[in-house]
Amino acid sequence: MTALLEAPARAPAPEPQVEPLFAPSPPQWFGAHLAPWGALWLFSTSGELKLRVSPLVGVVKDGYVVVLLALLLVHLWRRPRALSRLRPMAFPLAAIAVLVGMYVLDPAGAHDTQWLFGTRLLVEVLALLLIGLLLAPERALAHLVRAMTLLLPAEAAFAWVQQVVGPAKLVFSWGYQYGAQIRQTSSGGWRTSGTFEDPFQLAALAILGLALALFVASRWQAFVLVVSAVAALGATSVRTAFIQAGILVVVWAIRRGWWRQAAALGVVAALAGVLFLATTTTSVSPGAPEEPLLLTLNGRSTAWAQAIDGWESLVAGNGVGARGIGSTRTTTTPAAAPSYDGQAPEALFAGDPAFLDSAYAQVQSDVGIVGSLALITALGGLVVVVVRRCRQTGDGAAWAAGAVLAVSVVDWIGRSSLASYTTGFLTLYVLGVLLGAGRLRKDGS
Repeated sequence: MTALLEAPARAPAPEPQVEPLFAPSPPQWFGAHLAPWGALWLFSTSGELKLRVSPLVGVVKDGYVVVLLALLLVHLWRRPRALSRLRPMAFPLAAIAVLVGMYVLDPAGAHDTQWLFGTRLLVEVLALLLIGLLLAPERALAHLVRAMTLLLPAEAAFAWVQQVVGPAKLVFSWGYQYGAQIRQTSSGGWRTSGTFEDPFQLAALAILGLALALFVASRWQAFVLVVSAVAALGATSVRTAFIQAGILVVVWAIRRGWWRQAAALGVVAALAGVLFLATTTTSVSPGAPEEPLLLTLNGRSTAWAQAIDGWESLVAGNGVGARGIGSTRTTTTPAAAPSYDGQAPEALFAGDPAFLDSAYAQVQSDVGIVGSLALITALGGLVVVVVRRCRQTGDGAAWAAGAVLAVSVVDWIGRSSLASYTTGFLTLYVLGVLLGAGRLRKDGS
């Protein structure tokens, strides 16, 4: 009787369970989790393949995005609950929808070939963000790291082969374009691009590799990625990439709990950067007077100013593709290297309207202030989502997503478009995979 009257022993409280932010992937009969292999290798080598094989190779990347979208639709048809897991990202996704809507409307331009070119590229890269978020992200992350561990060393090695060959042979025998794939630094050195269309894209790939190495790669993968990234950055000599590498180190230190050291490192790096810009001079174009980088940013201040031409341009933009990458789009690619005439081909610089040289300036020029605010709002919303995820879970994928987002926000300041191969196609896809592979508690906290 006493035993019956005694209160039953209280069961221990269950430990909080963790589950993927997005629904588990469907049966892998269509290999959705292998998508990173195609994305990394195709988007990275398209520039070289267009030159060596056919200009039509560029269409392959569009076809690959369509294939991935088809796989995503199959995934959502089989597991429609996956869409409900996008709720934490409703705010930034709504801002992205506004940005896409502005491109579709094109308030200051005509719906012509340039509009189709610019809008198609923007929609494709934003679609890759969603594909990464929803298409088997947890399994895709492992393949993403493996693919990067093979790709980045190959790119670094090829870039140094180009360094050894030298600029004259690269231009007049290999068919590369001076001022594009091959560039000269202000100190007289050379930047090579691997299989990309310019060295900045290779540098961006190296930064993505560093981010994966610091937060989600295994030890041996991290070693390979770090060594390869350093080699690639040495071949490209891109100053912005070194700033981005510093940002990655700061984020890594914050994750380790070294807040004070990270803050001190950030302040020192910022002061060193300002001092470097103030004491370094360069010319916007060959023969032009040299000016401090702090005042001209190597001609970018001149390039950015082309995005706004009066109040109407500020409000409605100049029209999608009117300036920047869409303004000089060509349908042909040189089939052979130029004949040697004793002089290097003329290079285009910041005064050319094709070089707004900033993704933010490109959006402002295309669709005006509403599009710019939508882009900034979307990025701010993504920052909030990532910071909340990092504080709640400490998941490596979440921290990697934060690192990629941080360096991308900086990189887009000096890159011609959101839709370039690395800073657009690869970056947003990688960001989506990292966000999708992060984990949250079942109660949504």
